[in-house]
Amino acid sequence: MTRKVQEIPDLEALDNWYTEHFEELIEKYGGRSVAVVNGNIVAVAGTRREADQAARKSCPNVTPAVLSVPMEDELLCLL
Repeated sequence: MTRKVQEIPDLEALDNWYTEHFEELIEKYGGRSVAVVNGNIVAVAGTRREADQAARKSCPNVTPAVLSVPMEDELLCLL
């Protein structure tokens, strides 16, 4: 039996991508979860689990990075 090898995200590249797109993510996807593969959003859902499942359906050989995007008012509480 042959096992499929999954591509694992480059965490440093993901961190850089997240930093570059942070404001856009909050504006468009605040309060939702996004799944990212190779710097592209491949799924958006209400929960991390839903985003992960949708991403794995559309990109079966890649492990998506799933991020919970905070809402803008949540960031104000952190300041």
